Amino acid sequence: MKISHLIAVALLCSVVLVGGCTKKVQVTVMNHTDVSRPVQLTVPDGTMVLGSVGPNSSLTSTLKVKTDDLPAPCNLSAGGGASQSFTVTEDSPSAWWFHITAEGRMAGPYGENDVHTETEDRGTIEATTGRQMLVK
Repeated sequence: MKISHLIAVALLCSVVLVGGCTKKVQVTVMNHTDVSRPVQLTVPDGTMVLGSVGPNSSLTSTLKVKTDDLPAPCNLSAGGGASQSFTVTEDSPSAWWFHITAEGRMAGPYGENDVHTETEDRGTIEATTGRQMLVK
């Protein structure tokens, strides 16, 4: 009976040690364009396809980096030349947000309390006769 307790403790310790060998960061990509974009993530172990983010929608994935690779240079790309390099460290937050702007460039990483604002050009406002306004 004592041997089985020892084996159980050893297994529990190994699970705890293995679980602590990676840094996990949740990555969300928000697409503000009107076309779908393929999203790829490059980490020290290689490049992986995260999927496709649709127009005006978002894609979330969990980035895992071995603690031996920290600080880890990473790159997130979303087709059409949209790309952003960043570094994952031991102090990195548990979640980051990236934005593909309406112009097609990548912005980020943003933390939970950071603000990202998108604007759009709605044309010029011209006064017309009477009480009407016309937006072109």
